[in-house]
Amino acid sequence: MRILVTNDDGIDAPGLHSMASALVAAGYEITIAAPREERSGSGSSLGTLEHGAEIAYEERQYDHLDGVKAYSFDAPPAFAVFASCAGAFGAPPDLVVSGINPGHNTGRMILNSSTVAAALTASTLGVRAVAVSCGFPPEHRFDTASAVAVAVVRWMIEHGAPRTVLNVNVPDLDLSELKGVRMAPLAPRGLLGLTFERTSEVVQLLRYANTDRLGVGTDSALVCQGYVAISPLTAVFSGSVESGVAEDVAASLPRPAVVSES
Repeated sequence: MRILVTNDDGIDAPGLHSMASALVAAGYEITIAAPREERSGSGSSLGTLEHGAEIAYEERQYDHLDGVKAYSFDAPPAFAVFASCAGAFGAPPDLVVSGINPGHNTGRMILNSSTVAAALTASTLGVRAVAVSCGFPPEHRFDTASAVAVAVVRWMIEHGAPRTVLNVNVPDLDLSELKGVRMAPLAPRGLLGLTFERTSEVVQLLRYANTDRLGVGTDSALVCQGYVAISPLTAVFSGSVESGVAEDVAASLPRPAVVSES
């Protein structure tokens, strides 16, 4: 079982190394492929789609991860996952694990999370994936989230179907204090709230801890109550709409004038 570990906070981020160390200690074979530096909020961006573009990478080594191959990219995590799953760095992984992200990725704002997008990118290439998040420093508990991640990885290896994506959010508690693990739909709002202040020259982004209108039994609400929230996600698929859309659009298109021959 080949596991690719990635994140969006940069290859030297402590959350990534906490999870990588836990997976190695559990006996898993891992490779690390992650951005060279912070790339949070970039969603599923690859950075560029220009033909012939050259993306710099560097092989890294870490004393506490003896024998683990690690690659840093001058690109978002979705690119690192895409290149790895395409076989650019050897055999493609069987599973991608993204995180641990400092800051819960809950609610509909996960659309913008590059931690979650890295996992979703893997699924579009037929690879199972897990995204793992906990809270912001200084309350963050990478140790608890790492232990939960190992348990989720074990389940994915034994039961996860191809393209399965699980978004895992872990409360900042001791393992013994967790109330349990629940499957959860996405909340209307995430635990991370954003506001914007505009001046004559800039728009300043400000974040705040959101605890309002989280719904009942949602990922955001459950994390606040002390539960690990696991949300299955789907990447790109064709949805269904009412019949007649194509016909109505075609009928409304302007048609070229018909010139009759004399």
